[in-house]
Amino acid sequence: MKRIVFTLIAAAGAYGFSIGCVHSLRYGVHNVIKFPLFLLVTASVCGLAYFVVASAFGAGLKFAQVQTLSFSLFRDASVLLASFATVSLFLSLALQRPDAKGLHEYPLFMAANVVLIGFCGVVALLRQSRDVLTSTTLTRTRAGVLVACWLALSLFVGSQAAWFFRPFFGVATISADATPFFLGTQPDFRGATSFYEALWDLFDPPNETRIEFERVTD
Repeated sequence: MKRIVFTLIAAAGAYGFSIGCVHSLRYGVHNVIKFPLFLLVTASVCGLAYFVVASAFGAGLKFAQVQTLSFSLFRDASVLLASFATVSLFLSLALQRPDAKGLHEYPLFMAANVVLIGFCGVVALLRQSRDVLTSTTLTRTRAGVLVACWLALSLFVGSQAAWFFRPFFGVATISADATPFFLGTQPDFRGATSFYEALWDLFDPPNETRIEFERVTD
């Protein structure tokens, strides 16, 4: 387990540095700490949730097995992400950064990396779950449903954890000195205090009057 955690930290730190440099060297250095911490917290919470769900499915997996699976899949995802670190670093330094006229290529860079993180996570989960579930008596259908549940849990936990540990990318027009190391539950520009609330606001934007009222009362 120690080797798994060490590899996860090293690989996640390399990738985190590459995406943080889209803002500044300072953000890159921050991400050497924040991105591995984000994955370690997510792996720990997911490990517990995976075990509860696996027990409900009657998979017969031991707690230690599920914990190893959780940390192993996040290690694999980190290694996959680290393999793209040089490309991500090059793009972060070469793209047209945000300025007073607009965000330019920054949204595309951020979106591409979010998709990449999700893709690497799915690949890692499928690989690790395939190896672990061969030792159970679950049918292929039930095993598939279990993996789907694990994936949903990963997205659920990872999204909120990422929200708490944000910002990873930052916006170049906002100074690093003006941004806390962790934003935590601090509201975004629409007033959302969680990832799920922010997602809901995309489909049902809050009333601007309400947001202004909340800012005044705070």
